[in-house]
Amino acid sequence: MSRARLLLTAGAVVAADRDLVPGYVVVEDGRIAEVGQGQPRGADYEFPEGILVPGFVDLQVNGAAGVDFLTCTPEELARAQAFLASTGTTGFLPTFVTAPLDALKQAARVVLGSAAPGAQPVGLHLEGPAVNPARAGAHDPRWLLPPQDPQLRQLVVELGRSVRVVTLAPEEPGGVELVRWLTSQGVVASLGHTDATYVQAREAFSAGARMVTHLFNAMRGFHHREPGVVGAALEEGEWTCGLVADGFHVHPAAFRLAFRLLGPGRISLVTDAVSALGAPAGRYRLGYREVTAEPPGPPRLADGTLAGSVLRMDCAVTNVVRWGVPLRDAVRMASTTPARAVGLVDRGEIRPGLRADVCVLEEGKAALTLVAGQVAWQRA
Repeated sequence: MSRARLLLTAGAVVAADRDLVPGYVVVEDGRIAEVGQGQPRGADYEFPEGILVPGFVDLQVNGAAGVDFLTCTPEELARAQAFLASTGTTGFLPTFVTAPLDALKQAARVVLGSAAPGAQPVGLHLEGPAVNPARAGAHDPRWLLPPQDPQLRQLVVELGRSVRVVTLAPEEPGGVELVRWLTSQGVVASLGHTDATYVQAREAFSAGARMVTHLFNAMRGFHHREPGVVGAALEEGEWTCGLVADGFHVHPAAFRLAFRLLGPGRISLVTDAVSALGAPAGRYRLGYREVTAEPPGPPRLADGTLAGSVLRMDCAVTNVVRWGVPLRDAVRMASTTPARAVGLVDRGEIRPGLRADVCVLEEGKAALTLVAGQVAWQRA
């Protein structure tokens, strides 16, 4: 359903500057026109027990609803977009793991050409192929390339401004130089699948790296004599750390520690979801590799290696609240912080003038999702 003007009321609204209990939002022509306290009559949608929050922005999602973004058709992509909207996600970065360069280009054409409703692609996340073979995780080692390989820069140039994030290992030959070059191109360089030491990570941050891909996972672990990427990332700085809050990738205690040090302005909740998200237990694809999913546990390769997650964004928010994070901070980490990390200033908050990308949470799950003021999901 789509209308030029909509009035939504909820038991609470997590607005940009304060919480409104109860509250309402007026949407006009796809944007937020008014935010206020109370429950005006004549609402198009009423959720007296619901919480109206900004739509979620997922910076790392490989697929959903049985669909892998690296190999999908336009029709399959549309199915995944519809499912992601049902999780409260309004914008996302289709994430491509390491694969042949021609396959990456073809996948980019498919996902960027989408005109389907639902959650909307807001760019691309190239997770690899310039990662460390020793920390490759579920990435296919056949297609890895060193950061100094000129084909990588050519790929980014060909894909243009659609590339928002590139995950790389800065300790590999040419890694820091690639960080500098990506930064000069307006691309966010993210440290991930890396064995970098503390000194190497700090050098990459100094060179312009502004993100860490799934903090704690696929990187050198923290040690009191060699803090590694984790130790460098948890220090004061301008970079954002992605965290997979499914309870499997990161223990709740580790999440709380990161939250205490970084705060909600430097943590971006990500799902790292694969095609098994929203699908029955079974075998699925992550790029060109087969993974086995037996929810609620994470998907794995045949050798037991973690291979993404089946985490919903609304469940990620619910999880961190259960772990002791205030709801307002949890919502910020799923919306405002990731949006700002990749330069999206027109969404991520409930504030007049911004895109009407919002969702209503009831009992920890999305009940209604609007994308640019249009209903992308409504629970029956």
